[in-house]
Amino acid sequence: MAARDTTQENREFFRNELASAMREIREDYERINSRNRTDIESWYKLKVQEIQTQSARQSMEHNYAKEEIKRLRTQLGDLRGKLADLEGKNSLLEKQAEELAYQLEDDQRSYDSALNDRDTQTRRMRDECQALMVELQMLLDTKQTLDAEIAIYRRMLEGEEDRAGLKQLVEQVVRTHQIKQSDESESTRTLRGEKSSRQSYQRFAKGNVSILETSSEGKYIVLENTHRSKEEPIGEWKLRRRIDGRREIVYTFPRDFVLRPGKTVKIWANGHGIHSPPDQLVYEGEDTFGVGYNVQTILYNRENEERASLIQRSSGRQ
Repeated sequence: MAARDTTQENREFFRNELASAMREIREDYERINSRNRTDIESWYKLKVQEIQTQSARQSMEHNYAKEEIKRLRTQLGDLRGKLADLEGKNSLLEKQAEELAYQLEDDQRSYDSALNDRDTQTRRMRDECQALMVELQMLLDTKQTLDAEIAIYRRMLEGEEDRAGLKQLVEQVVRTHQIKQSDESESTRTLRGEKSSRQSYQRFAKGNVSILETSSEGKYIVLENTHRSKEEPIGEWKLRRRIDGRREIVYTFPRDFVLRPGKTVKIWANGHGIHSPPDQLVYEGEDTFGVGYNVQTILYNRENEERASLIQRSSGRQ
């Protein structure tokens, strides 16, 4: 009985010890678990805060990028609008410059024409002045003759001259009158036989090819390439020559014709020159390029654009 009681006590003792040890282990575990939980919660909160901070920063950066893209798109749209406006203005200015160039050419032609008309009018007025001076001199001579005759008649009426003196005076008056008439006839013939003439030239070139010369007798036309190093392909270009606004002659260059740098080409009318390309060509369609008082020689390219011209005007009067 005593042994069983001891064993029971031992069991109770060990049970209590085991329970105490388990409580200590549980307390240690709970303490460690609590510390780990606190550490994990702190780490979690820190990470969450870092993620939130990073997310906020990225959100701000994203919003800034969106605003920047929006601003750049707006700026790009404005620049495109300004570019379109500038291109329109540039096109308008180029058109105005071209129109001003054409207007300047027209004004230059009008000025040259007005200058030629003024020169013609000046020559005509000078000739008229000379004719008036001749006529005035004739009137003065006639007046002197009439004054002499009146003086003779006055002396006759006053009886101051004898017959011999009267005869001498009459012969002198008649001789003077005949000399004056002879001088007047010669002056009139000289004035009527006088001839005046004037020629004017007006050149225009848009590019390197120009019309250098045209024959006054209609035998040839000379073109020149003024560029020192660039060839000018003028195949199928046309030369139009208008004579006094009535007749028109058209010459077309060969398809592959090239005008070399700094060189000329002479186009002969049929029967006046030798065909020797590329320096000389012969137009077999016409025996002459025509002559007149107002001759326009114009060079057109394949697109029928005027590239060069030479206008000859001549005036004459019998």
